[in-house]
Amino acid sequence: MVDVDIRVIETVAAFALVVTLCVMLKRKGIVTDEHGAVFARLLTQAALPAVIFSQLAANPVEPRQYLMVVTIIVAALVSMMASWLLGKALHLGRPQLGALMLTSSFGSSALMGYPVIQYVFPNNPQALADAVFMSEVGVGLPIFILGPLIAMNFGEGQGDGPLRSKVTAEYFRSPIFAAVIAGVAASQFPMLRQVSWLYPCWEALRMIDGSLATLACMVLALQLRLSALRGTFWSLLIGSALIQMLLQPWVTHVQAGWYGLSAVQTQVAVLITTMPAAVLGPVFASRYRCAGSTASALVMSHILLSMAIIPVSFAFLNR
Repeated sequence: MVDVDIRVIETVAAFALVVTLCVMLKRKGIVTDEHGAVFARLLTQAALPAVIFSQLAANPVEPRQYLMVVTIIVAALVSMMASWLLGKALHLGRPQLGALMLTSSFGSSALMGYPVIQYVFPNNPQALADAVFMSEVGVGLPIFILGPLIAMNFGEGQGDGPLRSKVTAEYFRSPIFAAVIAGVAASQFPMLRQVSWLYPCWEALRMIDGSLATLACMVLALQLRLSALRGTFWSLLIGSALIQMLLQPWVTHVQAGWYGLSAVQTQVAVLITTMPAAVLGPVFASRYRCAGSTASALVMSHILLSMAIIPVSFAFLNR
């Protein structure tokens, strides 16, 4: 357990160093804000689907993984309710309340979660496969369904049914969802790993796996805006960070004990739910005028705070 705690600290520290390096590249003009969209597309359209497919194809889905999905969905719903209660206690306006809920319920499980799991459990491919399945089914699908609904309900813009359906349909047409389906299907045919002419394909996927962390760090570095912290509602930030990165993993840890998840599965679930707020929250908030600037500032602040909170939260829950 101590070794895992140390690896979490080392991984988060290394992640912070790479993000810092990317920020320096940005300051030097080697990369610019305009490149952010390119790196984001590379991450979501190429790297993530490749990682998802290769991990799921090599590790067949087990019944207990569905319990991990239940765990993370329940934790997100509890966090959503807690953030709603906090917003009511702070007498927030509806747009700010919606922004708080969006940034306190769904974590950045893919953008930051996969690289962290990848390096914390370097010799355990099953751990990353568990994280991928749990994240895509337990976080990816709910955020594409509930995220727009929250933003529409609390935002100033009126969303319509056809638009909501269009947003959800985009997820089912995305390379990420296709990779989940293809990976689960390929896992039922383990002999594919032994086909010699497919070796280059598997090796190519392994090479792409190695680019995941670098691309994630580059995307985060180009999205960071320290100026966004000016005028931030600090009580809102503290509340959302505590809910997203402390309450949610605690609820996950408690459920893992109820469901009898293994130590590694528990650690993976806790790490995934300790991630800072997902960057899709501000996207939905901006689209439906649900205090988009507040949501963006909260997400950026979460990313900065996560470098300290992730190791502390993980170590505390896995004593």
